[in-house]
Amino acid sequence: MVEKKEVGKATAGLVICAILIVILAFFSIWFFTRMQNQRNLNNDLQLEKSHLQNELGTLTAEYQNYASTHTHSNSEYDSYVANHHHTDQEYDQARFLFYYVKPKEQKFGVYDLSDYVTSREWTKPYQEGVFDCSEMSASLEWELENEGWHTIIVLGNSPFDSGRHAWVLVQTSADGYMPVESTNRDVVWWENPNFDNYFVYDRSFETIQEALAYSETEFDWWN
Repeated sequence: MVEKKEVGKATAGLVICAILIVILAFFSIWFFTRMQNQRNLNNDLQLEKSHLQNELGTLTAEYQNYASTHTHSNSEYDSYVANHHHTDQEYDQARFLFYYVKPKEQKFGVYDLSDYVTSREWTKPYQEGVFDCSEMSASLEWELENEGWHTIIVLGNSPFDSGRHAWVLVQTSADGYMPVESTNRDVVWWENPNFDNYFVYDRSFETIQEALAYSETEFDWWN
């Protein structure tokens, strides 16, 4: 019985040793494979780095060659500037290229207009000579035009006899306009005793460019 137990123990020990050898062999193969993959990756990175360095060298050489053969003298630059000037009208068109971004369809309707202008308030308070009726009218014209309303800035004697004044006329039908007081953002209704006086004025401006041409400091509401 003793001999059989010793033989069983020896067999178990051999089995365990065999298992350990297999595990060590598997781990060795795995480790070797991983190291080989790492070497391959490093080699690929080195090749990519070398390729990029070659491309950079080529681009640098091309740039230096271009720069050396495409220089311009001061006289050439001065000649270009002299022959490529722009008129004031072209400058104004470029300056206000994105000033008006109108919707495709024009809006109409007195009550819709009233709802719109009264639903908003001035974030900047009225200030004589800084942000008064002329600047407010120019700002409101820009706002309404970009909302789809055809709007005209007008300037003349006050409809309620208080000196010079500016307001806007907004087209609310195919052939009709309604006055809007820009200072308090309110439509002037037909029953107003001074209603007709709002259609008596000295000057009218279809665009901000026309208004600025008349007086740049009176209608530059953004300053």
